[in-house]
Amino acid sequence: MRSVLRLTFVSCGLLFASALPISAQFGVPLNQSDARLEPATVRELVARYCRLDYAGARLNPADWPKIQPLVAWRTNPEYPLFMVTSRFDVDADLTLAHGKYQVTVHYRLIGKYDVAEGYSQDPVNPIEDVRFTVSEVNGDWRITDAEPNYPHPSKPATVQWLSQKLAETQDPLSKTLYQNALGRLQSQTSAPSAK
Repeated sequence: MRSVLRLTFVSCGLLFASALPISAQFGVPLNQSDARLEPATVRELVARYCRLDYAGARLNPADWPKIQPLVAWRTNPEYPLFMVTSRFDVDADLTLAHGKYQVTVHYRLIGKYDVAEGYSQDPVNPIEDVRFTVSEVNGDWRITDAEPNYPHPSKPATVQWLSQKLAETQDPLSKTLYQNALGRLQSQTSAPSAK
C-alpha cells in the first residue's frame, strides 16, 4: 500500500512539473506588461532621451553608453548641425499605430550650430517639433526613429562643448570658428521670443 501511495505522489509530481514548460510553449505570457501603462512608459523613455540630449550626451562620445539603451540604433547618428535649446516639452498625447507609438517633443530654440558655418542665433522659427517613433525591440521599448535626428543640447552643454573643442584644436580656422561661436552664444542673454 505504501509503495502504491508513493508511486502516486511521484507520478503526480512529475505530471505537474512537466505541465509548467508546456504552458509556456503555448502562448502563456510570461513577461507581459500592463497595456494601460505603455503610454506612460513610452513617454518617460522619450523624456529620458531628451534629458540626456539636453545635457549634451549626444555631443560627447563618452556619454553614448547612457543613450544607447534607449534607442534601437547602435551608434550616435552623424549630424551636420545641432540646435541649441532653452527647453523641451514632451507632448502628453501619443499616437499608437501598427504597434508603434509616435511621440512629439516641442523644443524652444536659442540658435543653431552648423559644423561648417559656426553658430547663428535668432532662428526663423523658435519652436521645433521632433517626432519620435517608439517600438518594441526584443521585448523592450526603444526609440527607433526621430525626425529630425540631430542633437538638441542646452546652452550650458553647448558652451562646455565649444570650450572643449577650442582647447583641443590646433587648426587656426577651427579655433576662430569655435571662438566666434562661443562669444556669440555667451553674449546671448535669453531665448528668442515666440513669433
